[in-house]
Amino acid sequence: MKKFFLLAALVGVAFTSCVKNEGVATIANQNEITFEVAKYKASSRAEIAYPTNIPFGTYAYYENFENVGVHTLYIDNAEIVYKPTAGDKGYWAAKSHTYFWPTQGHLDFVSYSPYNADAASPAVPKISDNDEQQTLKYETFKVDAANPVDILYSDKAMQQTANTLNYGFVGVPTLFHHALAKLNILVKAFRMNNRDESPEAVTNWEITVNKITLSNIYDEGSLTMTTTNVHNAGATTVKWANAITTVAYDVWSNTSSKTSKVWECPQDLSTTARTYGAGTADVAENYFILPQALAQDVQQITIDYTIKTMAPGGQVGTKDYSVTKNFSEFPAVPAWEQGKNITYTVEIDPIGDEIHFAPAVVDWENVNGTISI
Repeated sequence: MKKFFLLAALVGVAFTSCVKNEGVATIANQNEITFEVAKYKASSRAEIAYPTNIPFGTYAYYENFENVGVHTLYIDNAEIVYKPTAGDKGYWAAKSHTYFWPTQGHLDFVSYSPYNADAASPAVPKISDNDEQQTLKYETFKVDAANPVDILYSDKAMQQTANTLNYGFVGVPTLFHHALAKLNILVKAFRMNNRDESPEAVTNWEITVNKITLSNIYDEGSLTMTTTNVHNAGATTVKWANAITTVAYDVWSNTSSKTSKVWECPQDLSTTARTYGAGTADVAENYFILPQALAQDVQQITIDYTIKTMAPGGQVGTKDYSVTKNFSEFPAVPAWEQGKNITYTVEIDPIGDEIHFAPAVVDWENVNGTISI
């Protein structure tokens, strides 16, 4: 048995973006609510902006100052799109309607991405009306293993009365969070020869990863999140928190439905880690999965690979290997948590008869975002 190492790097992300709000026609003046996606920069990281080619959905609720706690649906799953303008960088606004700020009271906003016209779709979060919109749910959402899509929800922007200055931009403050987790798989060789150990009798190896398979991955579940409203504090934002308190991880309540994912692309290894399938249409990168705790003998990874040995004297031999491991064996990554970007590096050593795993965990830097006008 040859040896390979699997290093797991877990990255937490608060992806940011901008969301749009709209007004109601019966109690509006001519102060139109428009939105512009701001760009954000976190220290040395590149600028991050919500992609202008992906519409998102918005809900808004009206509350009169004299009737605190009573909310009226103000914007019902409006589609927000980016609208380019000549000589300008464009702005975000409702695709089919024009909305204005109310002249009295305020608006509370919750947005999600990507937009779905079918509000009953499991991909659209359900917002409770019987507790002042303090509960948000995704119900029996199923991840498409062949084409997984990133889904996001925004912080709740409360008591908004006008476009205001936030983070250096004017608009409704919005911060999107990832509802799913994300996997990346890198591959590399630990060594390609034994020159350091046997300088006079060098053996060389060629290592090829033929296929990587994820199996027994939960692909359907539900998420319930709650928040606490803040009244009489002026325009503000409040975060959502996972309602599951029985486990220590930020995961979904999964059903029994499981799936598999196969990446099959012969890739010759070097001692530099590269994304498996890099340069192909089906690369093992940014693969969205249902957040889930990792249980013994459930979620597994299988690596199929070939080692060609070229020994001194011209002797050549080729052998195929297949190794399966449980993801639960990597204690540094006990769960695929919501909003986390997890990278596993598979490192294959052609010398030895054991399989070792060396997980590492690194947090991503949070990035704030706003909607501006």
